[in-house]
Amino acid sequence: MNPSNVIRPCRLLFLLGCLCISLVTLQSAAAEETASVADKPSSQASENSASASSALANDVIIGINGLFRVGCWTGIRLESQPTAPVRVQTEDGDGVSVSYVRDFADTDSAGSSWTYAIAGSEAAPLIAERADGSQIVTRFPPIGAPSRESSQVPLGMPWIVSFGDPLGVHEIGENRILKRDASVAVSQPTAADQLPDSVMGYEGVDLIMVGAGGAELLASLSSAQQQAIVDWVQSGGRIVLMLGGSLPEMQSAAPWLLDLLPTPPGSQWTVVELDPSAIETFTSTQNPLSSFLGAKLPKGVGEVIITGRTTRRVSTPIAAEYIVGLGKMTVIAADLHAEPFVDWPQRLDLVLSLTGSLLQSTDTPFAKTNRSTAYDDLAGQMRSTLDQFDSQRRFGFSLVSLIVLGLIALIGPLDYFLVNRVFGKPLLGWLTFPIMAIAISVLLVLQARVVSDTEPNATAKVASGAGEQVKLAASSAPTLHSNRFEIVDIDSASGRGKMFTWNTIYSHDARQLDVAVAASPAFEGIAKRIDSNLTFPFGFPGRSFGAIQVSGESARLPGYEVLLRSRDNTLTSQLDDVPFAPRSSKSIASQMRFVADVSEDLSMRRRSGSELLEGSLRNPFPVDVLNGMLIYRNWLYLLPTRFPAGTSIESVDSLRQKNFRWQLSRQKALESSTETESWDPSSTANLERLTEMIMFHDVVGAERYTGLRHEVLSFLDLSDVLTRERCILIGKLARPVTQFQNQGDQDEPIHVDETLSLIRLVMPISAKRR
Repeated sequence: MNPSNVIRPCRLLFLLGCLCISLVTLQSAAAEETASVADKPSSQASENSASASSALANDVIIGINGLFRVGCWTGIRLESQPTAPVRVQTEDGDGVSVSYVRDFADTDSAGSSWTYAIAGSEAAPLIAERADGSQIVTRFPPIGAPSRESSQVPLGMPWIVSFGDPLGVHEIGENRILKRDASVAVSQPTAADQLPDSVMGYEGVDLIMVGAGGAELLASLSSAQQQAIVDWVQSGGRIVLMLGGSLPEMQSAAPWLLDLLPTPPGSQWTVVELDPSAIETFTSTQNPLSSFLGAKLPKGVGEVIITGRTTRRVSTPIAAEYIVGLGKMTVIAADLHAEPFVDWPQRLDLVLSLTGSLLQSTDTPFAKTNRSTAYDDLAGQMRSTLDQFDSQRRFGFSLVSLIVLGLIALIGPLDYFLVNRVFGKPLLGWLTFPIMAIAISVLLVLQARVVSDTEPNATAKVASGAGEQVKLAASSAPTLHSNRFEIVDIDSASGRGKMFTWNTIYSHDARQLDVAVAASPAFEGIAKRIDSNLTFPFGFPGRSFGAIQVSGESARLPGYEVLLRSRDNTLTSQLDDVPFAPRSSKSIASQMRFVADVSEDLSMRRRSGSELLEGSLRNPFPVDVLNGMLIYRNWLYLLPTRFPAGTSIESVDSLRQKNFRWQLSRQKALESSTETESWDPSSTANLERLTEMIMFHDVVGAERYTGLRHEVLSFLDLSDVLTRERCILIGKLARPVTQFQNQGDQDEPIHVDETLSLIRLVMPISAKRR
């Protein structure tokens, strides 16, 4: 055979194969090109849709300049619309969907561009619904860099709102070489529409700084925005005010702010030239200052921080602190943004000295402390205390382990010895195994029932009855229980008051409740007018409460609503359809602001040359005060066990006196030493002792004594009010001043297992003249 005859057919087959491969390749390339052309419009549409959604999300303004705190009321508005969102949907601290709905009938409130909601967790979902029904889907910002972007402000980081130059506070802790961000969050609003029009929008703010550079912004604020700042200060906020040569400008721009300062009768604000030597000595600086213009601060009022003199050698205060309601204003008679302070190296040191420890960040890693509890805040210990119910049966892990081991041990020998060896019928195990499992399950279910079901003639306190005792039959045992504490704070000088109530509700069965907190008959005579009464879910995941967050952990529970209403200039809220899982509890809080019904001349007198009080003391409340105390600086006067309403004590000298710090730490004086009772962070047995620590945590030494932080409930600490010019009357109330209502089913009230009601009255001090 000729070899060429063999090679030719092979070549032909090779060529045919290459041709087929080329045709297939060309066809597939044409198909891909056709598909890419066909998919190009759809990809462009999806990109356009994503960009549109991103643009809508950027239209939602959260907090003050994008800064907010988790667990606090946060202002939300739409940048492109003058009206506020009618509904804001997010998640609470338990991961349950919650909607905040506006229902404002007042003209002023209805025209507001702000609505308010509470972020229950970091990066919580946020759906803002506009008046036309359209929705904007976005999220709350996570913890980031507050100095550079919109961010959640951690609890340990100070949050400052600055009207004007922040004086370098926004650069504290910043290191560009190490790429370290600032340790202080600063909001610098530039327009009036960036500031909330309710005191709720300032919740979580630690300090407001006001300088001459913010006079124009202050002048453009609406009356609602001005009142929001005033209410915030009188409720416990703090302001640093700079009054230098720009005093006339500040008087015309914000006279309402200067009206908060306690000036003596007949005095007027004037500008004088001050000698800088007092400030140089206060800051221990080697850089001299020149004389400057400053406001002439009043003498005889407030706590003077720096005492200087004018260029005419007349003594005058240069910096002083004034108690305003339950808050504080620090005033310095200088414009720190202008000469000669603008380039002074010690300017920031002066600001830090005036604010104390307020600008020191405590946001440290949790691993730094080593304790047996998962929480690191007093709020976590309070939550564990309120979550203890006598009607709830608790099983430890060891008991559950023994039950599981008993089930295994019972089924194993039963199946092997009894069924196989004795009866000799292995198939009988298919019957004995489910019988034993069902029997043990029924036994566990019976053991998990409400404790009061087995107690005849059980008694419980009814929340809606304000502490009245009601006897219930065993067949109608309550399945809704609550533990609560409430604190009423009143300032007699300004006549303003606030109240905080924390309720933990336990439900034995799965249900949905309509919950609201209202004033009880015991509150009558304490308040003239209620300005706001807000009920809201309380708590959030994190180390403060000792909880960890799992995404979607409560997705199967139905959502509920927080209905915000404004009627007759009174803002109220209630919770509708709050879901409860079987054998579960939920924390619900309430905040009330009111005008107190107290006498204007209510005050105490200080003995000249000492830190003791003298004169008579009267109970101005329409209710009795139990186990009362009168606190002045570090002295404690123990009142009688019952201080009846309207009665008086002729002389406080007849009362027993104690060291207040020793009383808080339970310190006892021995023969040659002292003994102090250490604080147990894991103790949940004494609600009154824990509440006492929350109210005066800084007096006893703060974290150095308890080992716990005090950041979530820090607004309840009145340690800063115990100055030379203020004293506090504190005591328990026999009946709660608020009532917890189950509005959905009036026939099934919420029974209070444990309750604690406290009242604190802040009174001014007048020195005895010789």
